[in-house]
Amino acid sequence: MNRDNSKKQRIPDKRLLALSIGLGTIIVLGLIGYKTFFQTQNAKFCLKAAIIDQLSQHSPNEAFKNETTDLLRDIGFNVSYFESEAVNVTFYKELAKSAYGIIILRVHSALRANETIVDLFTSEKYDENKYLEDQKNGLLTKGKYLFEQGSEQFYFAITPTFIENLEGSFPKSVVIAMGCWSLRLECEEMAEAFIRKGAEAYVGWTDIVFPQDTDHETATLLEMFLAKNETLADAVEQTKPHTYPAYGITSGMEFYPPSVSVGNLKISDLIAEAKNSKTLTTFNNSERFPFLITNVNFKSKDFLTH
Repeated sequence: MNRDNSKKQRIPDKRLLALSIGLGTIIVLGLIGYKTFFQTQNAKFCLKAAIIDQLSQHSPNEAFKNETTDLLRDIGFNVSYFESEAVNVTFYKELAKSAYGIIILRVHSALRANETIVDLFTSEKYDENKYLEDQKNGLLTKGKYLFEQGSEQFYFAITPTFIENLEGSFPKSVVIAMGCWSLRLECEEMAEAFIRKGAEAYVGWTDIVFPQDTDHETATLLEMFLAKNETLADAVEQTKPHTYPAYGITSGMEFYPPSVSVGNLKISDLIAEAKNSKTLTTFNNSERFPFLITNVNFKSKDFLTH
């Protein structure tokens, strides 16, 4: 009699345990989903810009650096400049944590031989014994500059998978990739990686481009998009393609994704969003922490081998 009662009691206990585990799983998954949705919905453009000048070692251009910095500051951006030696693997790992609204990648990039993947160079010399997990998982690869004749030096290069696995995000960022093949047709993995991490738009080159040419056309693009408040599509349209007879190719700038909404993007709209977001944040904080509020001022030629 007692044993029968014991069995009857154990059956509900097992059901209760299964129910508890099921509810716990639902709650955890719900919290993860909510956090992801909340972060995506609340991603706001930020008035911070980064000029990442990995080309400064081999192809320095002080005029481009200074004029671009002034242009960004004139419309209210806080600008950070990073020269070649700073652009290593660790630097890229921290990139998505800074919430840059404008990211200018003046870096070498290259299309892998017989593949559709474009990678971005670092200035860090390749060492097969470093970043072993990142290399194993396809986050890093190695690249070589063919213009360094006779050199067997390789450098670490970051892959689209590297970008997708970064901590942080690119909240409605506009990414301008100035290197070769940075937006080659049917080779958009790098562009797509930035978009998946929150970027609003990505601009790049359809084929190889020489440093002096990308500097000139990027300056035109920035003048139209930032100073004259042209749409992104119109700004890109006013850049010029460049033909290189020795290679038999013509390369031009394009934007991604190639949608009407991205083409119609204006810097004035993004700046307005950033300022409105800051106003709301200040207002909400003033209700909770009124003693924290003070006066707020709103102005503010490369190839890859393996």
